[in-house]
Amino acid sequence: MKTDSENKKRTDISEVGKVALTSNLLAKAGSTISSSVIFGKEGDYIWDNSHTIMLEGIDFDLTYMPIKYLGYKSVILNLGHLYSKFFKPDNISIRIGLSGRFSVEDVEELWDGMIAAFSEHKIEKISLELQPSLTGLTISSSSQGKQQRELFVQRREPRSGDLIALSGNVGAAFMGLQLLEREKRLFTRTSAQPNLENHKFILKAYLNPEINTSLFDEFENTSISPLYGEFLNTGLADAVKMACHTTGFGAKLFLDRIPIAAQTSAMAQELNMDPITAALNGGNDVQFIFILPIEEYEKISKELPQLDIIGHLCSPEVGAVLVTPDGNSLELKAQGWSEGVS
Repeated sequence: MKTDSENKKRTDISEVGKVALTSNLLAKAGSTISSSVIFGKEGDYIWDNSHTIMLEGIDFDLTYMPIKYLGYKSVILNLGHLYSKFFKPDNISIRIGLSGRFSVEDVEELWDGMIAAFSEHKIEKISLELQPSLTGLTISSSSQGKQQRELFVQRREPRSGDLIALSGNVGAAFMGLQLLEREKRLFTRTSAQPNLENHKFILKAYLNPEINTSLFDEFENTSISPLYGEFLNTGLADAVKMACHTTGFGAKLFLDRIPIAAQTSAMAQELNMDPITAALNGGNDVQFIFILPIEEYEKISKELPQLDIIGHLCSPEVGAVLVTPDGNSLELKAQGWSEGVS
C-alpha cells in the first residue's frame, strides 16, 4: 500500500526551470526574484549584498584549476554582482568547507589568492570560517557594498528603446574551460601532457579573470549613469533575460554586434562548436551588461568607446530575441529559464 507521500506527484526541476521555481518560491514569501537585495541605509549610502557558493566538481575542477587562482576567482565572481549595480565593495565573509584531503598548505594557498583579490578591491573588513566537508571543497562568500544615496535615487527607470551595452568580449572563459576538459580527457586516456602554450587568452579568461574597475571610474568621470546592470558570470543570454525579467521589457540583441575574440572563435572552430553559443551561454565571463539612456547615445559612443552597444530594450510582447544579420529574430534561450518566465 502506497503512502500519501508516494502517491504525491513529483515534478522534475528541469520541467519548470530554475528561474521559474525560484520565482514561485519567493512569491510564497511575498518577494520577487532579483540578482541582489538592497538591505540597508546608512547616512548618505545605500547598502547591497552579494552571495555566491562554489562547489567542487560543479563549479571548478582542481585537476586543472590552481588552488590559488581558485581563491582569487571565487572572490571576483562574488564582487561582480555588486559592481554591476554600482555598489563599492566594503566587506566580505568567507566560509570554506574542507574534506580530509586538504592540508594546511592547501588552505593557505587558497587564502593567498583571496587576499590578492581583497587587496586589489580594497576590502579590509574580512571574516573567515573553516568547516568540515564530506564532499570536497566548498567556498561560500557573502559581501556587502555601498552606493551614494544621491546616485541611487537620481536614476530614471529604464524605457523601451534604451541601449544594451556590453563591457567586453564574451565566450572566452567557456572555450578555455572546454580546452581544459579536452586536455584532461586526453591525459586520462593516454597520459599525454597538455599543450596549452598557444591558448593563453582563453585560459586566463577562465582560470584567472579580472574585473575592469576602470570602466566604473569612466562612468563617474563622464557623468553617464547606467539605468541597470547585470554581471555575466552565468552567460550573456541569462543576464539579458534577467534584465528583461526585472525591468519588465523585452530585448533585441543583434548577433553581428556581439564581440567575440579571434582566439575564442578559433578554439570553437577547432572543437566544432558555434562561437555564438559560447558567447550567449558560456559562464564565468567576467563582463557586464548595462542598460543606458538612448538619449545619451552620442555621448556614450564618444566617451565610452570600450563599450559595445549590442541591442536595446523593446516591448515586452517581443520577448528576448537575437536578431540575425538577415533580419530574422530567434528566441533567446538560457539554461534555467522556461517559456513565459521572462
